[in-house]
Amino acid sequence: MSEHKKNRIAHGIGLLKQWLANLEIKDYTELSEQEQQTYNEWEKVITKELTLDDLKSFLQKQQVALSKQLREAVVEGEERKALRIAARLDNYEAIVEMLAEPERSRETIIANITSLITTNNK
Repeated sequence: MSEHKKNRIAHGIGLLKQWLANLEIKDYTELSEQEQQTYNEWEKVITKELTLDDLKSFLQKQQVALSKQLREAVVEGEERKALRIAARLDNYEAIVEMLAEPERSRETIIANITSLITTNNK
């Protein structure tokens, strides 16, 4: 984790603690159950690191939503809207392909090495 990210997380957590201090609360357990849930959600968001899987999941959800919007635009005869949506969908598909390439390459190399090992053991 970069120093910048560590500082931003520490700053966010510091703000949460300052919020409690402003409420004259020494520990978050003094909060109501609902307030504790909110506090925990905020803390989770502040400390969460975006992962590649998070990004892939987001992109897949966007593709599904855009595909639905595209179908609706086509059905409604909104050609210009359909073109804009199709362009966005193409962009998301290109990004997903780019993110999937290392995995595909890794699987291909593993398959090739496995084949070489199998062939040499005969």
